[in-house]
Amino acid sequence: MKILLIGHSVFDTVSFGGNKSHSPGGIFYSAKQILKLSSPDDELFLCTQIDKNTFDYFMPVYSKFDLTFTENVEAIPSVTLILDEKSERKEIYSNISSKLNMDKINFSDFDAILINMITGTDITLDDLKLIRSKTNALIFFDVHTLSRPMNEAGERIFSQVKNFEEWAKNIDILQTNENEFAMLGNNHSEYEQANFLFENGVKIILLTKGSKGSKVFLKSNREISSYFVSSNRILSNNTVGCGDTFGATFFYNYIRTKNVYQSLSFAAKETEEFLQERKR
Repeated sequence: MKILLIGHSVFDTVSFGGNKSHSPGGIFYSAKQILKLSSPDDELFLCTQIDKNTFDYFMPVYSKFDLTFTENVEAIPSVTLILDEKSERKEIYSNISSKLNMDKINFSDFDAILINMITGTDITLDDLKLIRSKTNALIFFDVHTLSRPMNEAGERIFSQVKNFEEWAKNIDILQTNENEFAMLGNNHSEYEQANFLFENGVKIILLTKGSKGSKVFLKSNREISSYFVSSNRILSNNTVGCGDTFGATFFYNYIRTKNVYQSLSFAAKETEEFLQERKR
């Protein structure tokens, strides 16, 4: 299986209760999980950006990928993640990078492509349209911070994604959390929003619900169905990377099995394991 991951690498500073820690972030979490699940016959490629100052943090994972499409830059984005037990985390960015350069990629070579909009500027709509026009590969798309443009202070603020139906036309599997989901159209219920996305081309919708669990939506013969998996509550102040781990797990298991329900359950299990490991 030939797999391509696309998304910005980010150097994270996590702040909670007066304590700070530093770690590799962004597409790193997706790459780490894909590497964990991969088979010896898989060929793994990464389209991202790296810099000299932080590369040692990323190297244990990235060195296992083909980095032909990865660009060296002066500084990758840095983000301060301010965690709060009661609300969506705050993200304050600096060193915002340019969009990723994909000119050298022959997208028709790949069996599956995972795109994670880590900064929201990883690729443009025109880039996504180009990718779709060049390949029949399954395209997995994590909305992430596409739904949270940056204000002048470098803070991410939830906003409606303009013309998201144009993005949806080029996506097979869409992942979003509840807050991001509300930014993709002006519909009043989950099912109305899901139907809007299905009508515009999405095949599978993954909706993560934090500690409550996760849901998958499907549509067949004009009927929308959903399947929900609850999660075992694991007390953790730092859930950074959980959504990326969940999405990468579903993506990889689905391209191997084509089983939506098994992939959802396995993704939930792997995400719980990810949180347990962080607590150790």
